Amino acid sequence: MEQLLSQEEIDALLHGISDGDVETAVEEVAVEAEQTPAPAAQAQVLDFAKYTKGRKEKLPSLEFVSDRLSKSLRSALTLFLEREVEINIAPTQYIEYGEFIKTLPLPTNMNIVTTEHLKGFFIVIFDAKLIFCVLETVFGSNTITVPKIEGREFTKIEFNVIKKLVDIVCAEMEKAWEPVYKIRCKYSRSEINPNYITMVSLEETVVICEFAIEVADVVSWMKICMPYGILESIKGYLISTPSREDLDMREKWIQKLRARVEEVPLDIRGILGKKKISVEEFLRIKKDSVIVTDTNVDEPIDIEVGNRTKLRGKMGVYKGNKAIKIEQIVD
Repeated sequence: MEQLLSQEEIDALLHGISDGDVETAVEEVAVEAEQTPAPAAQAQVLDFAKYTKGRKEKLPSLEFVSDRLSKSLRSALTLFLEREVEINIAPTQYIEYGEFIKTLPLPTNMNIVTTEHLKGFFIVIFDAKLIFCVLETVFGSNTITVPKIEGREFTKIEFNVIKKLVDIVCAEMEKAWEPVYKIRCKYSRSEINPNYITMVSLEETVVICEFAIEVADVVSWMKICMPYGILESIKGYLISTPSREDLDMREKWIQKLRARVEEVPLDIRGILGKKKISVEEFLRIKKDSVIVTDTNVDEPIDIEVGNRTKLRGKMGVYKGNKAIKIEQIVD
């Protein structure tokens, strides 16, 4: 109770603070804060190239392609292995290639597949468990067990089986891509170490389509790695998912366009012979003059379509009319 101030002491203290007779610690702290310089701001480096590469537009049609591939590949593998195969698809990923290969275990079977009409390549990656399951089945095993993964190279015979498996995937990929963009896939080579595939830079963005594959009681996976730069050249086909109505309309449009093109009239001429002469020789031409051409009677003559040589054939008579028998198509 002795610590409490009386009302007169409180009034005197407030009066001294307002007049400035009593100094407060708050003012000292404020003065010190004003005198202390603020810490200098530090700049951070921003890699614009890396930032831009990481921000890629999603390609919805790839989900459509993956769904079609999972269904057709399930039937193809079931027929190939003569065992029931289940395939489920995972969400499509857009990731840097360097980060992607860090997630791959060793050994991993990586296969380079070239793509005609797309001017690039895909990487088809099989889980080692899937490879050994296929090998057990192909070599006549009645049961499939969880294989022991060994860090060894595949033998030549095993690579032949792997190539057959890649060929099946390539055939089904062509079917899955057909409604979106027509491609042709061809097996090139195989690797078990991701570091041996240097055609893709570590900073490049790739699109990963993953499939969970279950054979008997063994669950494994397959991944298809597609460089984004290759897909970007056909981005117009991939930014929207085609529907059944779109496919039907496209087919009708193609048929109608083909029919209209077939009705276009063509100017076809058979060139019996050519001869270059000077103006002086031309002026000397009279009635009954003979001009010797550069084509013999028995030689094929050129047939021009739209002023371009497209065919070659020989002159003759067909049903009493002069005709030309086609013998060669000129590319």
